[in-house]
Amino acid sequence: MKKNSFLYGTLILIIVNFIVRFLGFAYKLILSRMIGAEGIGLFHLVFPILMILITFTTAGIPVAVSKLVAYHLSLNNKRGCNKILGLSLCLGLLISTILSLFLLYNAKYISHNIIKNKDTYNSLIALIPCIPLITLSSIFRGYYYGIKDVGPPGMSQVLEQIFRIVFVIGSLYIVSPIDTSFAAMIAVIGISVGELTGFLWLIFKFKIREALRLRRNYRILKNASKAILGKIILISIPITITRLIAVIMQSINAVLIPQRLQIAGYTAHEAISIFGKLAGMAMPLLFLPFIVTSALVVNIIPTVSQEMALKNWKDIRLKSNLAIRITLLVAIPTTALFIFFSKPICSFIYNQPDVDRYLSLLALSTTFLCLHHTVSGILHGMGKQVITAVHHLIGMTIQILCTYFLVAKPSFGEKGYILGFIVSIFIICILNVRSLNHYIKLNIQFVDNILKPIIATIVMLLFVINIYKLCMHFNLSSIISIFCSISIGSLSYMFIIILSGSISFKTLKYIFTK
Repeated sequence: MKKNSFLYGTLILIIVNFIVRFLGFAYKLILSRMIGAEGIGLFHLVFPILMILITFTTAGIPVAVSKLVAYHLSLNNKRGCNKILGLSLCLGLLISTILSLFLLYNAKYISHNIIKNKDTYNSLIALIPCIPLITLSSIFRGYYYGIKDVGPPGMSQVLEQIFRIVFVIGSLYIVSPIDTSFAAMIAVIGISVGELTGFLWLIFKFKIREALRLRRNYRILKNASKAILGKIILISIPITITRLIAVIMQSINAVLIPQRLQIAGYTAHEAISIFGKLAGMAMPLLFLPFIVTSALVVNIIPTVSQEMALKNWKDIRLKSNLAIRITLLVAIPTTALFIFFSKPICSFIYNQPDVDRYLSLLALSTTFLCLHHTVSGILHGMGKQVITAVHHLIGMTIQILCTYFLVAKPSFGEKGYILGFIVSIFIICILNVRSLNHYIKLNIQFVDNILKPIIATIVMLLFVINIYKLCMHFNLSSIISIFCSISIGSLSYMFIIILSGSISFKTLKYIFTK
């Protein structure tokens, strides 16, 4: 397999994402037991504020860097790639500094009047160094993805997660017992510690890489700084708006859900705990398939951009169809596992009531969530950022309306938010797929891409459920029972997929060498 091939980079990032997610789940498991549902709730009350602020710098600029670097690399213009990186870093640092100052001077107002929880003030202050660190790291990663060198950004993510976990768990262990608000603040500080580690690694690798591979035979962009900066901004704005819509809506949900739950009759403590279970426990599990789809998206954007520069529509169509087929192969069985096997998974990981019920309901959206993630990446690679922004706005508006009107009703409660989430994801997915089909004419075959994975999933579920019951009958531990049942079930799924010819070996062979 060629190291610059689309699938090579995807496989490497899938491995990296798996390691990072595994470490992340272990971290969330330990953290939830150390600071409880209320501490997790406080952390997730301030986290949307960070997400809103860094959206201005990490949503569009890294994607623009990835697209433009891939484009200039296809023209053999390495100097142009470095100029794009330099200008992007300056732009990102300027915007992130302004955002950091904004948060510094408005933290008290945000905690008292927007979040309406005074315990979040210290955590908001602790967010300030995260903003520039996350911004610069994201831009560097975008550069590496553009040149199809996934090693440095992959390792930086692993180091970031390790140092974050060690710092937070170690600090909580040393100072325990500690007030819940200060425990949440330590968790926030851990974000900066991890990001700093990852950023230093990226700088270190960049310097070594440039020293070893510096070439002087590339064309130089002369007096093109304004033109490059204009392209970065032009690409960044629609993507940033799309992400900003999603993050703002999530943030509104973070504020609305506890407030509307109290109107429905829950106490403030119960409302925060329910929010913590939804946002901090069930949701992270729901995004588990993003281990694969995130790797696809990161690689499909520069790949499609590069092929667009060469007007190679055949490869764009082929790789887009393959990315969607891989997404369905992963999303369909994951959906079934979350719906029918949520209780053993959630009981082992969190040991908190109701989390499994939330996950099984949210899981109805899993396939559409994954599909919309991949399709959005393809549309971004094609330069159709405005279309995805409009679709996000439509879907997220529906979600907010459901949260506001349904969560406050005692007959719905938190189920109102879950219903709104499912409906909004379904609508965004359908709109994105229709738009992509308009441009490249998708070739999604019902039998091979949907029916065969569903049949394989049914067989997988039979293995998973019965083997789990058998393991529990012999009094094996929960972790061994879950591991054995899911492992054997997954092997049976892959066996049937391969045996049925759900994905063509001819197509895979072609993509591996491109």
